[in-house]
Formats: sequence, C-alpha cells, structure tokens
Amino acid sequence: MAAAAAAPRPPAERLASLALWALVLAPPLYFAPSAKEPFRLPKLMLAEWLALASLVPLAWMLRRVENVEWRDLWQLPALRAALPLAAVATVGLAVTVHPLHVREALADLWIGAACLVGWSAALPAGRLERLLGGLLWPAVALAAIGILQFHGLQLLPLAPRLGSSRYAITSTAGNTGDLAAFLVLPCLIAQWRLARGGGVSAVATRERGGRPGAGWGWPAAALAVCAYAIALTQTLAALLALALGSATLWVGARRRDAAGWQRLGLAAAAAAVLAAGVVAGLPALRARVLEKTNLVRQGDWNAVLTGRLDGWRAAVWMLGEHPWAGVGHGAYRAEFAPAKLALLDRGVAFHSGQQQNFVNAHDEPLEVGADSGVPGMLALAWGLGVLVVAARARLAAAGRREERGTAANDANAATANPARAATANPAQAANPANAATAANPAKAATANPANPAKAANPANPANPANPANTANAASAANASALRRQRAAGAFAAAGLVALGVLSLVDFPFRVALVAFPALLFLAWLLHPAAVEIAV
Repeated sequence: MAAAAAAPRPPAERLASLALWALVLAPPLYFAPSAKEPFRLPKLMLAEWLALASLVPLAWMLRRVENVEWRDLWQLPALRAALPLAAVATVGLAVTVHPLHVREALADLWIGAACLVGWSAALPAGRLERLLGGLLWPAVALAAIGILQFHGLQLLPLAPRLGSSRYAITSTAGNTGDLAAFLVLPCLIAQWRLARGGGVSAVATRERGGRPGAGWGWPAAALAVCAYAIALTQTLAALLALALGSATLWVGARRRDAAGWQRLGLAAAAAAVLAAGVVAGLPALRARVLEKTNLVRQGDWNAVLTGRLDGWRAAVWMLGEHPWAGVGHGAYRAEFAPAKLALLDRGVAFHSGQQQNFVNAHDEPLEVGADSGVPGMLALAWGLGVLVVAARARLAAAGRREERGTAANDANAATANPARAATANPAQAANPANAATAANPAKAATANPANPAKAANPANPANPANPANTANAASAANASALRRQRAAGAFAAAGLVALGVLSLVDFPFRVALVAFPALLFLAWLLHPAAVEIAV
C-alpha cells in the first residue's frame, strides 16, 4: 500500500507543477521599474504566460483519454461554473461598439476560465492544497516589505508615493489596495492550517519523529505578519473581508459540542481584544476608523465608500441603457465618461470632484451587469450557485462524518465489551479470584503494570496484538481526519465569504496579483473530490 501511495507522478504533471509553483512565487515579487505601468501589467503578463505554460502539459495528458463526451465534461463543477459567463461575454463581442477593449478583456477572461477548469480537472486535490500553502511564502515577503516601508525603510527602487502614509505601503504590489487584497487569502490559508492541526498532519509528524503540533509555528507567524501588514495599509475593505472570512472559518471548524462553542467564544473575545489593541496602537488606522465613523454619522455614504458610489451609479446606468447585451466585456472604462455626463445632467452629485474616471466599477457583479447585461448577471448567479454547492458539499461531508463517528461511539459504549471491562481496572484484572483474568492470560498480561506492551504507546504499531491499542489508533486517525475535513469545509466557506466581500467593493478578479491565487482557491474548491466526498 505504501508503494502504491509513493507511485511516481507523470512527467506532464511534474512540468505543470513546476509552472504552477513559478506562478505562485514569481508574479507577486515581480515588477518592472522602467515601465509606464510597473506593477499590474507586468504581473498580468507574467502570470498569464506561466498559467498557460501549466496548462500545456495538462492538456498533453488528455491523450490517454480515449473518448470524451460533452455529458462527461458537464459533470466537471469548474466547467459548469465558468462556461456560461465566458460564453455570454464572448457573444457580446458581436454587438459592442468597443471591440478593441472587449477583445483584450476576453483574452484575460478565457485564460482565467481555462486555468480554473484545467487545474480543477487535471490536478490532484493534494497538489492544489500544497500550492495554496505555498502562497504563504510570497505573502510573507510582500507583507515584510510593506512593514519595512511603514517604518521608513524603502527597499525598492521606486519614487515615494504622494498622499498619506498609507499610500506609501505598496511593497511589490504597487498599490496599497492590491497589497491588502492579496494578503487576505494567505491569512485564511494560515488559519486553515492551524484549524486542521498545523502545517502537517499529526500522523506525518509522528512518522518524521517530531511532536504533534510542531507545524503550527510557520502558519501562526505568517498569519501575524500578513494581518499586521493589512492593518498598516488601513484598507478597510480588506480588513472587513479578513474579519468575516476568519469568523466563518472558525465557526465552521469548531467542534459540534458545548466545548466547541465555549472555545469559539473565548477565541472571538481574544480576537476582539487584539483587534482593539491594533486599532489603538496604530494612530493612522485609529484616525481612519474615526473619520469613517464620523462620515457615517453625517450620512455621507459616498465619502464613506471613498467615491465608490460614482462607479456603481455609472454601472447601473450602463445596465439600464444596455440591459440585454451590455456595453461589452471590458468596455466599462470606455463608457464611464458618457455615463458620468448623463448622470450629471440628471443632477447626480459625484464625490467632490475626486476620482474623475473609473476604470472599473469597484463591484464585480455590477460591472458584469454593465459589461454583459442581464444575461451576464444570470450567468454570474449560476456560477456562484455552483460555488456555493461545492462549499456546502464539503461542509455537509464533514457533518455526516461526525454524525457517523458519534453514532459509532454511542454503539460501542452501549455494547458490553469484556476485554475493556477487564483492562479498565488493574486491581480487578490482577485478582486471582477473577475468573476472566485467570482464564485469559492475554488479559492478565495487559493488566500487569510490568508488561512492556502496556507501557508502549497505544498508537505504536509495534503492539498490534492489543485490540485496545488498535481501537485507540483508529479513533485518533478518525478524529484527525474529521478535524482536517471539517477545517477544509470551513476554509471553503471562508474563502468564498472573503472573496465575496472584496468583489462587492473592489475588483479582485481583474488584478492578476489577486486573481490567480483566487483561481487556485476556486480550482481546489471545485475539484471533483469536493463532490465525491459528499456522497
């Protein structure tokens, strides 16, 4: 069985993994100081080429498939989620008045859709998990550079940013908001690893000779560094996404008993105290929170949202003017000026003359509606439904496994077990008057304190003859598997919540730094195993 588990991977999968590891590590750190746009565009080009490079060997592996039917392809959750939206956006090319914008945006959309489907269908779930864990390395690097910038150490050959101090914390992301949005998912990944029992499983830790829990240090340190960097950027949208995602993760990962709720309450109280301490200890963040609070009291919601209502109103106007075809995927930027002029003629007040032009709507659903009309919004809703079903499948699988484990424990407790009764009391087992002990030397040997087998670790495979040890080992393995499965379901829900919050107030899927890690997460979420484990 061990030999089967250690079977070598196909060369094509190795090449794909190499390109994917380059995708995880290189684009976050890459920028071109001499370029007009030194950050977003270079990252996008590098990330797309690496993503395509990872798909080539995976496509080569398809030669082993003798027959492919559309019915079988439609069973892939990733294809069901991505294809309708991509098809609707492509149809818009025939009716748009901005074909150049649409062609450029469609290329990015189809690359992303191909990556989502290819990674989810061709890569093992464990490989995707390791790639997600690898995101912690570039995340910590970017967060550390941003922290040093906050403390006055500029390590990059870039001119200082104008404006308040928060805009100088860009790291290699080039934009404060991009940096904060990128760090949200690694923070959740670190918490996922902590929730499932550290960086590696307890079984793997024992096999390597270490102590259980030894893998907690790296996820905890990565979480602390990345969360601190997000706080320094003062990006409230990212902080809200992290808070809601973290709450979702720990609620889903808790034990389903009173002790689980008690621990969750204590952890929530500790997190609230820590958050209050961070806000109090960072004067700039405290001032920003107070500023937004005063704006809420004044009712100036456009200022609270930093002018985002302007972009949202323009998107709604485009949807109203082009309800069935939209303006074309990626043509929002070209239509913003006409939309703003039309709204100004209606007497709509914009945000104090700031942010004269919006390249994106700062709201993914509204921008999809503006780009592709009502059909695009329906296709997006369909895709979101597929994602929610996949997340619910993981959560439901963990719940059913826990119910089966509880039922098995109750059945064992209700069943009379002579061996357990004999070994539960050493004095009784050692009593010569005890007929069961006298008649069963194995029980007497087990009850004898001098027996080396009793001193052995109950999970030690050197003592396989002891049924109690075997039961304990099986129980520990089941508990570990349940914890990992429960943590995976919670992480699936938490990632969707965090990406949903970012998508409602920003455009995470239109920035390569954030989009490709998000695609890796969605490929893991939509992996066929997410459906199989629910069966």
